[in-house]
Amino acid sequence: MDGDGRAPAAAAAASAASVLGDDDLLREILIRLGFPNFLVCAALVSKGWLHHASDPAFLRRFRERNPPRVLGVCAGYSVRPFKFVPLPQPPELAALSRRAASSCAHAFARGGQRIEHCRNGRLIVESLRKGTFKHSVLAPLLSGEPEAALPPIPPTRRHPQEPTQGAFTQIFLPEDGGRDGITLVNLWKVQREVRAEVYVLGSGGWGVPTTAMTEIELQYAATFFAKMLPPVHGKVFVVTGFGYTLGLDLATATFVILQLPAGVRYNYMLSSAEGSGIYLVTADRFQLSVWLHRMTGDNHGAGGWLLVDTFSVLEACARLAGDSWVPCEYLNVAAVGDNADFVFLDHPSSGVIFYVQPSSRVVKMVYQRMADEHECTSVAVRISPVMTIWPPIFPALNIGHDQEGIVRAVRSLDRR
Repeated sequence: MDGDGRAPAAAAAASAASVLGDDDLLREILIRLGFPNFLVCAALVSKGWLHHASDPAFLRRFRERNPPRVLGVCAGYSVRPFKFVPLPQPPELAALSRRAASSCAHAFARGGQRIEHCRNGRLIVESLRKGTFKHSVLAPLLSGEPEAALPPIPPTRRHPQEPTQGAFTQIFLPEDGGRDGITLVNLWKVQREVRAEVYVLGSGGWGVPTTAMTEIELQYAATFFAKMLPPVHGKVFVVTGFGYTLGLDLATATFVILQLPAGVRYNYMLSSAEGSGIYLVTADRFQLSVWLHRMTGDNHGAGGWLLVDTFSVLEACARLAGDSWVPCEYLNVAAVGDNADFVFLDHPSSGVIFYVQPSSRVVKMVYQRMADEHECTSVAVRISPVMTIWPPIFPALNIGHDQEGIVRAVRSLDRR
């Protein structure tokens, strides 16, 4: 044995390397890292580790065991600028949460800002500058990605003399949150007809609509369009208040009418389920209900919905709000996560935002309206959850010998 102890250290490193060289055991270790940012760090060790960490089958297992977490929400009222509201995090995610808070605070400090869409760590921010609305993409979790301005929105082909009862122009990120596939939707209604244009951002700007003008005739001329929901499985849906939601397929620019469960009108949000399914989360006063539609074939009727969960949140909300609680007949469903993993509820009278995990019945109060926001009492809050990025963005590696990378990693950990 060497006097300087290098032999025992080398033996320990060789023993650890032999364990970590076992692919099955390595995958079981990686899946227990718990957080996507730790998985990215592990992938830096070697090409072999990157291969295991980025394998689609492994990532599915990792997500099932460690679903993406909500770092915080960008919350804002129509009369107030947005602000980033952090949620409590374990120490492993504290740095990510601080980065998101700092980046959002810097962007929102310019005033006149609102969030158009948020997906997988990126935000589309709308700002009013010198009387003109401008849009940009902000990536608060990607330190190396600067804010990117989007081209001006092209004028809609809607005739200026056309009497419209509802019109939307919105920009959406693709469902993977990337920068390829940013979509602009113009949608408007004339009597019973609904028309839409769909643009996809390319290297030359918005260009021309990817499809020709499309339209559908509604059953009721008085149908009111309340809001347009974020894309779910490549479709955007419009809340109508008439017992159905109007969907627009962004790829084909075709419409679909999806009937809603009995009694559901305005107060709901949709989220993607596994496969092609859709979750619907609605609140009837303080009764939260979660429905699932498989969206198989042409079955778009109300009978396709399955009630998978329903429970009351009244007692938990009143207890958490304490002295701030003001009796009110309803809660607004403000945001819903994929697979209905979480729900954000807005209680306008008390100015409180609640976070709910339906599977565990956990209810938390995450925001209390400030004293200087009293004019927002009758205004619904807009919520954009900021999530840990999924799937993780793995860096490219250039390591010649995987075994050397493992040994270096083990020795580094041993020095700590």
